[in-house]
Amino acid sequence: MHDATRLSQPTAQDSSDPSLVGPSRLFQQVLTIADAVAANDCVVLLEGESGTGKELIADRIHRRSQRTDGPFIPVNCPAVTETLFESQFYGHVKGSFTGAQGDTFGLVRAADGGTLFLDEIGEMPLHLQPKLLRLLQEKEVTPVGGTEAISVDVRFIAATNRSLARAVEEGKFRRDLYHRLNIVRIEIPPLRKRPGDIEPLVDHYLEYFAADYGSDVRQLDETIRGQLRSYDWPGNVRELCCWVERLYAANLPPMAPGRDIWDDHYATGEPIEYHDDEPAAPVAVAADARSLADAEAAAISKALAETEGNRTRAAEMLNIHRTTLLRKMKQYGLAD
Repeated sequence: MHDATRLSQPTAQDSSDPSLVGPSRLFQQVLTIADAVAANDCVVLLEGESGTGKELIADRIHRRSQRTDGPFIPVNCPAVTETLFESQFYGHVKGSFTGAQGDTFGLVRAADGGTLFLDEIGEMPLHLQPKLLRLLQEKEVTPVGGTEAISVDVRFIAATNRSLARAVEEGKFRRDLYHRLNIVRIEIPPLRKRPGDIEPLVDHYLEYFAADYGSDVRQLDETIRGQLRSYDWPGNVRELCCWVERLYAANLPPMAPGRDIWDDHYATGEPIEYHDDEPAAPVAVAADARSLADAEAAAISKALAETEGNRTRAAEMLNIHRTTLLRKMKQYGLAD
């Protein structure tokens, strides 16, 4: 079975994450923040629609951290059964319940020295969330049937395709757990908000699947490429990857992608304005950057300083509308 997530593994010749293709300013900013927090052993919350590459970003953070030699353990939170939560996460000792024929480490201890990736954390049942909160705070587990707590050295990265802030307001997610997870928050923009990344991704996967299927690289005419650029890709990079693979797997002629029924449930508390999808160098941020918002505020401050406070020129430098600049200056406390 061909799996796009395999592309997250770097080759010996190339460790530049070839699957994380995207020259747009928005995506480069995401990678910059991810790389900045990789060295800081803190909790990271990744938010974005399904198919935007949250697990790839989490894996990149792990591989660029001091834990790179440790395990990277992904956990599908909706699949964790309520009755066996403690056994699955904390492990158990032999004889602690019917069927416990030996000691088990559990997911948390299996990730000791590495990273535990909590995927779709927003789907975890509300009554199980206090258990996770205690784990994040105490960094210790007590196996089912055990009597002593065991300290663990684990970094936690969580991901969700829902806005956890909105889930908190709706009473579907604990506020205290949200704040514990929201140490560093990175929002991964959907592909439709960074159209400049579409063709580079298409070309990347055309070459990848040609090699994977032992075929010549398929060629796309400008009509098809125009349709790919204008399509909104509700399934994001995952949908694009599957569209390209289908060309090789079924030896079909290229056809324009079609929209199916999509519901990713993702919504931010406040709409984010995206204006720039042109290739650009990554924005430099400090290694202790706390969020994408901090990087944005720093970029605005720098632009204002370089233009001696001229807001019109600063907006042009940032490639945003002047009204957007004024609103963000007020939002970040940068206005007089």
